[in-house]
Amino acid sequence: MTESRPRRKSNRRRGAHQHPRLDTTVPSPCLSVCRFDGEPFCRGCYRNADEIREWIIMSSEQKRAVLALIAARREQETGEQIW
Repeated sequence: MTESRPRRKSNRRRGAHQHPRLDTTVPSPCLSVCRFDGEPFCRGCYRNADEIREWIIMSSEQKRAVLALIAARREQETGEQIW
């Protein structure tokens, strides 16, 4: 005769709350050069602190809008067009 073990309760709640899928189709502009130097945006990726913090939860449309802002900031700052 085999003894049956009591079933463990799972820590996961099935179906109770689904986490939204994160959009990973637009790559992050992060260059791993995080420098603000008193500026309102990072000197590496040209994003502001809010854009950096929120990037992971932004939709692809929001990320593309930030990329357009980055291009404008970089061009204004350096005269260099990147896209």
